[in-house]
Amino acid sequence: MTDPLFGSGLRMDGQWKHHQLAASKVGLWEAVRSLPPLLRFALRLAWDADRRSFLLSTFAQLAQAAGGAAGVLAFNRVFAALLAPSSLEAKTQAALPALLVIGLVAFCGSITRAISTAAGSILASRVQRLTEERLLERVAGVELAILEDSQFRRSLDGAYLGVRATEQLVASLLSALTATTGAVTILGTIGVLHPLLIPLLMLGVAPQSWKAVTVARWEYASTIRSMDQVRQKNILIDLLTDDGAPAEEIRVHGLGDFLLQHYRRLAGTLELERSRLSRAQARVGVLADAGAGVGRVLAFAALLGLLLAGAIPLPAVATAVLAMTKVSSQLSLLLLQFNGLYKHGLLVGDYRACMTRAEHVAIPYGGRDAPRRPGSIRLSGVHFTYPGSDAAALEAVDLELRRGQVVALVGANGSGKSTLAKLIAGLHQPNRGLITWDGQAVADIDRRSLFSRVGWVAQDFQRWPFTARANTTMGRPDAADDNIRLEKAARFAGATAVVEGLPDGWGTLLAREFQGGTELSGGQWQRIALARAHFRNADILICDEPTAALDPITEVEAFDRLMALAGEGQTVLLITHRLGSIRHADRIYVLDHGRMIESGTYDELMALGGQFARMYLTQMDQYQPIDQSNLDLGIDVAPAGPVDRSPGR
Repeated sequence: MTDPLFGSGLRMDGQWKHHQLAASKVGLWEAVRSLPPLLRFALRLAWDADRRSFLLSTFAQLAQAAGGAAGVLAFNRVFAALLAPSSLEAKTQAALPALLVIGLVAFCGSITRAISTAAGSILASRVQRLTEERLLERVAGVELAILEDSQFRRSLDGAYLGVRATEQLVASLLSALTATTGAVTILGTIGVLHPLLIPLLMLGVAPQSWKAVTVARWEYASTIRSMDQVRQKNILIDLLTDDGAPAEEIRVHGLGDFLLQHYRRLAGTLELERSRLSRAQARVGVLADAGAGVGRVLAFAALLGLLLAGAIPLPAVATAVLAMTKVSSQLSLLLLQFNGLYKHGLLVGDYRACMTRAEHVAIPYGGRDAPRRPGSIRLSGVHFTYPGSDAAALEAVDLELRRGQVVALVGANGSGKSTLAKLIAGLHQPNRGLITWDGQAVADIDRRSLFSRVGWVAQDFQRWPFTARANTTMGRPDAADDNIRLEKAARFAGATAVVEGLPDGWGTLLAREFQGGTELSGGQWQRIALARAHFRNADILICDEPTAALDPITEVEAFDRLMALAGEGQTVLLITHRLGSIRHADRIYVLDHGRMIESGTYDELMALGGQFARMYLTQMDQYQPIDQSNLDLGIDVAPAGPVDRSPGR
């Protein structure tokens, strides 16, 4: 059925969805068969995460199991003493040691349960932290092209679900350990009293075990059916409570009632599903209880027959009745945990698969150090195609950047400018062709060393939810306490007034969603980004639409500052659509559909009358001539010509 708002729905793509559907149909045998490799992984993970908590929890589980067996035997002794043909005083004396054991078992059980709960909680939390940390380490080190690949993103979505599942996996493992040891020890103890008691106990346990597995499967199937509606309902909640652009349009266009109507529709659908599940659970519960009742009647009848035949004594019968209740709960818990182990294990399997792939596509490190202040960066016949794409993003590109130059890349959207910048920065590696720094092939240079030489300012630069100081010093966090360098970067970017206007200056949190946080305008954020680039003091500064959020006057000032960096020995690569701002660039390269079609100075390209000239003139036609005789903006406009880039400009 098509949803009126979301069409076919918000169905998550990826292998994990297939796994979840398989999990909704799992039976006991499938769960048991998948356990050995899963248990090995979970045990190794628990050991690596916190071996002390793991050992404590395991010891507590085994102690509880031993205590349960000791308690059953002690009850048997008590029954035997109370039913013995002797005086009340003799019965009491005979039962007293066993009663003391029962009390000691209860006390120790309380202590071990507390230890198990505390250690298990700590262990589960540290397991999730460890798995998440390992995933982040791997993902942070993969090639950028792989990280941008949609297939890898889907794999990563499944891996994040696997991270959360590891905590549940360990919790299920510990619960299964408790249930297994408890059931085995109690059954073993009963078997010592009489071997026939074990199958008799199972008569009353089997229906409840069936109920546990069936209900768990139905609950999971219901979760799968409701997943899309839950996701859609949450989106409507986010839209109705958002304080950004949605809030404005909801109020101006009167969309509140419209969205609420669909929220009520989805919420009602979810309530119907919950009601259906509750009724189904109630029906299977009645059947299981009836089956368990029949099983218990048969077991009691068999026990009575054994008692009348003299095959077992009366105390053993009483002990068997007590054990039946204990074993029933333990086995039901065990089967439920088996089901949980299987379900969580499927998601953990996706986590492991993503980790393996991330390891195979990691950025290789090692090699020579990148040259400092390289005199020349050259691209020769460079081709690049994104993973999963048939169309080349760049074809046969030749380009050179020289130290102290300002080089501009221009072209229509999709022409390959940003891709080319990423290749120069070392974020991508060419499929064919050669990139060299002072004659050294980038393939032979350590990528970390290469990255350390590059500064990056993008149009969609990161607005870190940190303090103004942290936002500015992110490029060189080891120099974050260098106030002179910090103030110099702020002056360069024109961000001094922005910082002075903040409540706590450099210590102001730039995140309005948190208490005490402040939000900056787009232009103010761009100044912070430019200050960050200056603070990094990289050999090559790549600026991808660095002034998109600035007003025209501030934009001219920003471009002048970027041009001045070349006078300090930096190489500046500019990507911009504001063609009037790059008139003084040392070299301009024009791209079209991944190919370099023109290059030269501004005057050379205008004289050529090609693509650049057409783009420039088209852009200039948007501005109508105005009488500037009485217009004083307080700006000294320099005539066209070379720009003085000597240090200290």
